[in-house]
Amino acid sequence: MNKLDLAIKISRKVGYYLLQYWGDSGEVEQKSSFSDLVTQHDKNVQNIIISEIKNYFPNDGILAEEGVDERGKNLWIIDPIDGTINFIHGLPSFAVSIAYFEDYKPVFGIVHSPVNNETFVGIKNQGSYLNGLKLKITSKYSLNETVGSVGFSKDFTGLFISKLEDKVRRIRILGSAAISASYVAAGKFDFFVAKKANSWDIAAAYLIVKESGGEIVDFKGKKPNLLDKGSFIFSNPGISNEILKIVKEIGGIK
Repeated sequence: MNKLDLAIKISRKVGYYLLQYWGDSGEVEQKSSFSDLVTQHDKNVQNIIISEIKNYFPNDGILAEEGVDERGKNLWIIDPIDGTINFIHGLPSFAVSIAYFEDYKPVFGIVHSPVNNETFVGIKNQGSYLNGLKLKITSKYSLNETVGSVGFSKDFTGLFISKLEDKVRRIRILGSAAISASYVAAGKFDFFVAKKANSWDIAAAYLIVKESGGEIVDFKGKKPNLLDKGSFIFSNPGISNEILKIVKEIGGIK
């Protein structure tokens, strides 16, 4: 089995598992704060994913949210549940996120939304797809025609929304970076902005957006480092500079 087919198979397998416990999370632990939580299902799903990968590719490296950092030139980046709070509370926006890198560069990314039965796939130089249908990003050039999303960051999100709310049609907060970014590729959002996102939050969505024709930059307007924590703008190329300008105006790069 090749790596892409394996990743798609795993994401759907664990997605089905998560649906059985959606809204019934069982034991919940606090990580860095009362709003940063992990369930036993995060750990179970991560263990299943890693076990399947290691069964076929035992020498590959793994970087995963729940405490696994075994990096290598062939590297899988895993978020077992992106949107854990949503999962706990029975909200639909959570996803399984799996990315694969070779020589520190992305090869493919998969974001699977179990509730919506949506599997987003981005493959280097081969396009991005939703349930097998090719994706193409929007081509809007005016912010007042756009609907966008922003991740939650206490020192940034409120300022960003206040600055942008009279310039765009709507702004949404989904609570899942992987889904929000993938929705840019699908044309459901025109942009998504995330401050202080981890690699496992955005690594899979990167190629999904890029291969749909999207643009991804950091808050300085440069190509982002996907292997470290950072801040990211996912958008269609026509509005990327405008979003970046607003980010800089509110001091987002600090």
